[in-house]
Amino acid sequence: MSTPELSCWNCGADLAGVPRPVSRHEQCPECFEALHCCRLCRHYRVDVTGQCDEDRADPPVIKENANFCDWFRPAAGAFSGDRASRADAARDRLQALFGSQADAEPSDSGTDAAPLKAPEPTKPATPEEEARTRLDDLFGRE
Repeated sequence: MSTPELSCWNCGADLAGVPRPVSRHEQCPECFEALHCCRLCRHYRVDVTGQCDEDRADPPVIKENANFCDWFRPAAGAFSGDRASRADAARDRLQALFGSQADAEPSDSGTDAAPLKAPEPTKPATPEEEARTRLDDLFGRE
């Protein structure tokens, strides 16, 4: 019996060197994603409730995490190359919506807006007004 040609569900790397059965602790040699997970299983279906077509399985919420599922069977062809193209399409839609600012690096504060600054106080016109302003500043009055 020949073993199926497995590839990583995340990056598409060849998994010929991964021992069978796939251990819960096994990771992809290229991207280090978990291999004993729903995304590499032949029962994984996006269009099914719970995303598992095995009726007796109790599928985990996060399909990319390693699990202890007894129904896990590695599936050949689990890699979907359209993941990158979907990300590119989403980026294109974002750029169309916001223009070229969508490609700009975010600032350290998490927003692209400049930090708000207090307005500069205007210089008093007369020495009396200057003295009054200094007293107000001293006692914290506005």
